[in-house]
Amino acid sequence: MSNTQSTSPGTLHFTRATLRTGSADLRPLLDALLSGGQPSRDTSHRLLWTLMPEAMQAAGKPDGEGGDRAAFLWARAPDRDGRPAWYMLGPAPREVVAFFDIDTKPWALALSVGDQLSFALSVHATVDRMHEPEKGRAGRHRVDVVMDAIKRAEQVKAGQDRGMLRHTVGTEALAQWWRTQGERHGFAADATQLVDYGMEPLGRRRGRGQRPTEIGVAQLAGTLTVTDPAAFARKVAIGFGRAKAFGHGLLLLRRLG
Repeated sequence: MSNTQSTSPGTLHFTRATLRTGSADLRPLLDALLSGGQPSRDTSHRLLWTLMPEAMQAAGKPDGEGGDRAAFLWARAPDRDGRPAWYMLGPAPREVVAFFDIDTKPWALALSVGDQLSFALSVHATVDRMHEPEKGRAGRHRVDVVMDAIKRAEQVKAGQDRGMLRHTVGTEALAQWWRTQGERHGFAADATQLVDYGMEPLGRRRGRGQRPTEIGVAQLAGTLTVTDPAAFARKVAIGFGRAKAFGHGLLLLRRLG
């Protein structure tokens, strides 16, 4: 591809939703929803669902949402004034909403082979591992990339410090995972930085005294080069990794230069 083309699939919209924290009518409700000034990921997801078209809300969340599938992708970041804001990739939002000020536009990636982009990504990265060979394909399970790398390193040499392993084999495992994503989905990973990695609760507690399930979440940043604009756009549209309903998987991009 020598000429720049719009390669975005479907009729998606890119939306910035800024919470109306100054509304006197909404303030009491928002105070109840916000914890320490920021809503939890579960609360964020519920709030953002109020932006979805009425027909979509009536149909309900897609089966398997939170894993590979999500009704929309989102990431949280403050706006220029420091107010809580979210960036979303999905259906066009409703025109009248209660909690947010909305800025939206049709999403279109105009890309060519060789385009260089900077990126930021919050991601729950997993790999398939065989745990029960006697069950065939049913014996394969998805495991966190970093935790998998740590366990494999510990099998080679027991007694190694887990914190150190997280910075060494965990970082390299994530970098390799990202390179593989590029090979499959139309980009080359030029420079990748692991900004942060930690465990996050997935949703709400299931019962009194029970701890929520935790997942490993990596904050990646760096630069990439587009090698297949159409394949790249298709993947950006559906997101990377898992736990997408909880604010992971949306690739935020900016053209270099």
